[in-house]
Amino acid sequence: MFKQYVNNEQFNLQINRFINDYYQEDDRAQADLEKMIPNLNDTHSWYEAWLHFAKKREDSKDYDLASVYYQAAEFYLATTDPNKEKMYQKYRETFYKGFHDFDYESYKIPYEDSYLPAVKLLTPGATKTLLVFGGYDSYMEEMLKMMKFMKGIDYNIIVFDGPGQGTALKKGLKFIHNWEKPISTVIDYFKLDRVSLVGASWGGYLAMRAAAFEKRIDKVVAFNIFYCGLDALKMGMPEETYQSIMQLVDRNEVDQVNSLFEQMMTHNIDLHWKITKGMENTGESTPFDLIKNFEKHTMHGIGAFINQDVLLLAGEDDQYVPISRLAQIQQELINAASITTKVFTKETGGEQHCQAGHRELAFNEMNKFL
Repeated sequence: MFKQYVNNEQFNLQINRFINDYYQEDDRAQADLEKMIPNLNDTHSWYEAWLHFAKKREDSKDYDLASVYYQAAEFYLATTDPNKEKMYQKYRETFYKGFHDFDYESYKIPYEDSYLPAVKLLTPGATKTLLVFGGYDSYMEEMLKMMKFMKGIDYNIIVFDGPGQGTALKKGLKFIHNWEKPISTVIDYFKLDRVSLVGASWGGYLAMRAAAFEKRIDKVVAFNIFYCGLDALKMGMPEETYQSIMQLVDRNEVDQVNSLFEQMMTHNIDLHWKITKGMENTGESTPFDLIKNFEKHTMHGIGAFINQDVLLLAGEDDQYVPISRLAQIQQELINAASITTKVFTKETGGEQHCQAGHRELAFNEMNKFL
């Protein structure tokens, strides 16, 4: 279940996200959290607290928990902080020491002048292939861990970091909106005829975009729905502030937009993270340029090109995606072979972004759909 640990809305989401798999029948994480929570006051104390317990869990060979804690420790670090790369490498190192859910094969798929890292999870006798990827800030290892909820389905599962994600980003590939390009590369590399897709978070948009232009895709899962990148920026911002900013953007008031964001970011942890993470992902150097980049990430105008079977998952209280987008997406999918929709509420559980705290509910729907 989703738990309110602290007063910061985004801190709560991230804690629930990272600890999701340890709510039931595992009191290790809860014991650690009881000691950690009182110290989570700002991004510095966040880093110190998670790192402390990451080291403790690694020393006791609890590699699964250590990995989660290292990922959390890395989350708010600036790209210029040398500890960021250290945390990322410790996250991956401990993850693979503790990952035993599947037999798997690792790949480096050539892409432009770099590569896309991928892991193929093997299901004996499987006849189909599922491609799985994250979004704005998730790493393929985080998605790999979630695949335990899909174990036994008739799919070999290929999880990968695309441009702007995880190791692909570290190797120089920046975030892009036209996700059909990496998807087609992965399909070609494995010589596949048909694939299904699961895109998580911002990946909900990326999956829909890929389905619009890559017709070897037969089923597409938006986990969650994600209509456009600017929604994530707008959520949590007063409507009049957002409208004023976009008017300045439309008038090309570069300096004014950048100055405004610098002021707002000083007092807003969530906004500061969104902008700095976005610039890391895309390679843009200012908030103005980042907004112009985000404008490309939209389902506007592509819904009619999606003719596959579609599963739309939505959380009623998603803090990054307004629930009002669901009806709009449904209306724009005029040529979809089928549309299956599941809205999660506080009553059902799973009302948060990507069903944080109740992730199994989302995967139950995916398994039925696939």
